[in-house]
Formats: sequence, structure tokens, C-alpha cells
Amino acid sequence: MDTRVVLLLSLSVCLALAQNMGRSMSQRCTCRKIRGRFESPKKILDIQVLPPSTSCDRLEIVVTLKSGLQYCMDPKAENVQRVIQSLIELKKKTTAQRSGSTTTIIPQ
Repeated sequence: MDTRVVLLLSLSVCLALAQNMGRSMSQRCTCRKIRGRFESPKKILDIQVLPPSTSCDRLEIVVTLKSGLQYCMDPKAENVQRVIQSLIELKKKTTAQRSGSTTTIIPQ
């Protein structure tokens, strides 16, 4: 009777571990380590915001420097949220200016 309990317990532990490993293996997130602060804006070449997807269930922000170095930012950090919000506003202004500049008014 004792061997059956031990066998059942070990089988349960193995199944739990296998399910947990399968879940971690399916997560293909880009970011493993994250930073809380940005580099100097003059050094930044590109900022990519990667939304949650089937391969990664969290929002990721990847910063590429002009030197080629890439690192990830913490999307929950206040300073990161401020920078992302200012970039969104800047893009809106740029888009509005472009659409406004293509409109031509011909005087009659």
C-alpha cells in the first residue's frame, strides 16, 4: 500500500512539472531582463512596442541604440510610460501636420 501512494505521488509531481515546463517553453518573449531607465535620447535609434501575443503574454518595449545595443524597458515604470506617451503625442502631431500639409486650397 505504501508503494502505491509513493508511486501515485511521484507521478503527480512529474505531471505537474511537465505542465509547468511546457508553459515556460511556449513563452517566446523577446525580453528576459528589463531596465527602468532610458539612455540619453540622443543615443536612441529606435523604440519598438511589442503588444501581447500568442507567443508572449506581456507588453514589451525594446530600445535600440545607435551603437546597435538593444535592451528592454519596464512598461510599468513611470518614466517609461511618460516617454511612450510623449512619443504617441508626437506621432499624432506629425500625422496631423502631414495630412494638413497635403490639403491645398485654391483661391477663386
